[in-house]
Amino acid sequence: MFPPELHTRSFRPYMSASTSAPSLSTSFDGVYSPERNPNSVNSRSLRNSRFSPTTFVHNARIAVALVPCAGFLLDLGGTPVVATLTLGLMVAYILDSLSFKSGSFFAVWFSLIASQFAFFFSSSLFSGFNSVMLGLLAVSVCSLTNFLIGVWVSLQFKWIQIEYPTIVLALERLLFACCPIVASTVFTWATVSAVGMVNSAYYLMAFNCSFYWLFSVPRLSSFKMKQEASYHGGHVPDDNLILGQLESCIHTLNLLFFPLLFHIASHYSVIFVSWASICDLFLLFFIPFLFQLYASTRGGLWWVTKNENQLHSIRVVNGAIALFVVVICLEVRVVFHSFGRYIQVPPPLNYLLVTITMLGGSAAAGAYALGMVSDAFSSIGFTASAVIVSAAGAIVVGFPVLVCILHVLFFLIFTFLLFFPFPCCMLLFDFLCLVKLL
Repeated sequence: MFPPELHTRSFRPYMSASTSAPSLSTSFDGVYSPERNPNSVNSRSLRNSRFSPTTFVHNARIAVALVPCAGFLLDLGGTPVVATLTLGLMVAYILDSLSFKSGSFFAVWFSLIASQFAFFFSSSLFSGFNSVMLGLLAVSVCSLTNFLIGVWVSLQFKWIQIEYPTIVLALERLLFACCPIVASTVFTWATVSAVGMVNSAYYLMAFNCSFYWLFSVPRLSSFKMKQEASYHGGHVPDDNLILGQLESCIHTLNLLFFPLLFHIASHYSVIFVSWASICDLFLLFFIPFLFQLYASTRGGLWWVTKNENQLHSIRVVNGAIALFVVVICLEVRVVFHSFGRYIQVPPPLNYLLVTITMLGGSAAAGAYALGMVSDAFSSIGFTASAVIVSAAGAIVVGFPVLVCILHVLFFLIFTFLLFFPFPCCMLLFDFLCLVKLL
């Protein structure tokens, strides 16, 4: 026997034809008893329920992920898929106009299934990849994308939210759990098809970071009671979040390791041929790692710990190590490899100045992003690092050294005047008196 929430409304005992009409039930002594009124029981259960039927509020972020994927699949499938899907959606629209909601729901799903079969027979995935395993993997990704589109459409039907609340919550969780991985894969596939395979791992890394920010940063469920936060000291309970600890952990592992493993699998023959290739391995791991640490300021590591002091220590220590590795690898991979002719300083001074410029600038930006620039002295340090970095960068690209030194001295004098105005005024007064006496 299925639980009551899995039955349709017509099969629920308290919604039968004999009890759906308003009536006053009485107890044996002739007194009205609200407990015996099915309508009052239903309203009380809705008040006590943590589920709240409402509009799915995350349509925009789901559309960012799935609409381009749907367009790419339609382009791969061609005319048969477009014709099948158009016919099915027309039938679904007609049924919805006739207020036959369940028929419209099943028409949408049947049209998606039929278009998937048309995709199997019309696309040339196996011949295009020249590999059975890659063809099967591509077909699986396309099928999963089609399924996620159907899940997204299902959440738009209000009657499903009312009849099957637990299923709706599971579908919402399934969408947020699968969309980052599937969408980044399809986006990378489309990008590689357009521009080539050389930097494919970096494309995957960029899409992974984007969709991690959209889906893996903690989001409130559309169908949970938002008022519960007031009963927990203003903090939202973990049960009201869409994703759990397992899904968040999987998303983190996907963010950190999938681009690196994809690069190793696709470029295994050239990953150790030069220092630039070795730096690619470090960049593909430590850049997402830095992004993960920044996302932790928005709750990205809530599943690890909720202690702010521990999270701050994790961000500072690991961020410093990752930032140093990324800066050194970028110098080898990008700066000296592609822009070496613009560096006007001879070695070994050029390595020192470029490192000061990049490491100092990135450290200042990281401190600002983590909220460490919050008082007067930290602001002085931030501004001083900005001045030193700009002076070192100016020397690297060929500005006169004297101009850069005067730039730094002007900043020091300005800072001294700003924070010690009285001694500066006294020194200036003594200097003017001395000039007058002379």
